[in-house]
Parts: sequence; structure tokens; C-alpha cells
Amino acid sequence: MNAAWAEKYKMNPACPDSIRRKAAGSDNHEFCGIVLAGGKSRRMGTDKSELTLDGRTFLEIQIQKLQLLGAADIIISGRTSPLPGTRSVMDQHPGLGPLGGLCSTFPSITQRCALVLSVDTPLISVSTLKSMLETHFRGSSDATLLDHEGMVEPLTAVYNTDTVNLLKELTENGKLAMKAYIDRLHYQLFNFEGGPEELLNCNSPQDFSMLLSKNRSTTVF
Repeated sequence: MNAAWAEKYKMNPACPDSIRRKAAGSDNHEFCGIVLAGGKSRRMGTDKSELTLDGRTFLEIQIQKLQLLGAADIIISGRTSPLPGTRSVMDQHPGLGPLGGLCSTFPSITQRCALVLSVDTPLISVSTLKSMLETHFRGSSDATLLDHEGMVEPLTAVYNTDTVNLLKELTENGKLAMKAYIDRLHYQLFNFEGGPEELLNCNSPQDFSMLLSKNRSTTVF
């Protein structure tokens, strides 16, 4: 990890230990991080993964969050990347959306759960993700989904990877909506109490302009 980048954003070196601690009598809290980066970026007109914010691409920003949180494995779904400390998993059946990305990545994961991030939400903070992970580890649900004022964000979530057979069943039957997956899970909601700018989804040039303006007042790391 770049030391200057860490100093600039005051990254907390204790963060990985706080997440990956092993409580007496509990399971190891290791997790995999997945960045969903396989979208076609049609509305943006250019690859969203390569958009930059404060000198870093969206993809680099999401990866560094996962590194800070102590992810034991970091997967870039749907896109090849030479970034160190990561591995790429291409979609087995392209065009199936986020559900297809999860179905392709889950079989190779050895950790019991995966923190899933979309590449186009670069303002979601490390502190929010840390709290969501801790909520998942405290519970016994298949998934922990971020909820903001009744709006559930299935692409900012923690999923147990032993749900892979369900993903295979859904994709084989053409049920590709994330809701079809979530409706079959025992899940809990993580109540997001941060600022709405953290959840900005960057799909178009207009979204990107708004995101750049909000970034000045948002602490990501």
C-alpha cells in the first residue's frame, strides 16, 4: 500500500486487526472482498473502473478499502487487472449482471463470507463497511444488506459464500435479478446512518460531475 496515500487519507493501521480478530470460541472472521467491475458502462460512455478521483481510479479506491479492512482475498469480478494483491475472475457466462459475477466468483473463495462492492460507488466509506462487516459477524444470517431509509443496496453487502448453489440454480433458470437471490436468503439489514453522498452511484457523466462536487465534503478513508 502506498505510504503517502495512506498518510494523506489518515488510514487507520489498526483497522484490519479490529475486523479480523478471532474471538474465543468463535469462527475466524476472515472474509473475501469482491469488486464488481464487469458492467458495460453504456450510459457513462467509458469504463467506470478507470474514472479517477483524487488521482486514483474507482477500481483502485475500492481495492484499497478492502485492503484496509483486512480482506484475506480480493477479487475483481468481470475485468482483468494487474493491480497487486488482487486476482481477476471473469464471468463464466457474460451478460448475466451482478448475479452472474457472484456465481462466477463464489466457487473459488475459501472464506465463509464475501464483502461485495460495486466499482461505481467510490464514496462509500471504510467506517461504514467496517460497521457492516461487524454486524454480519455478530449475526447468523446468510447476508447483511445495507439499508438506507428503506432502500436496500444489494451491491453493498456481505454474503455467505456457501450460498453458491443457490446462485447456480438461479442463473441456470434465468432468474438474474438480485432480488431473486435475496428473497431466498435469511438476511439482516444494516441500518446506514451516514450521509447520502456515500451511496452515490456513478452511472453517467452527470452522476460523475455530482460525485466530484460531493467528494470535497466526504471522508472515504
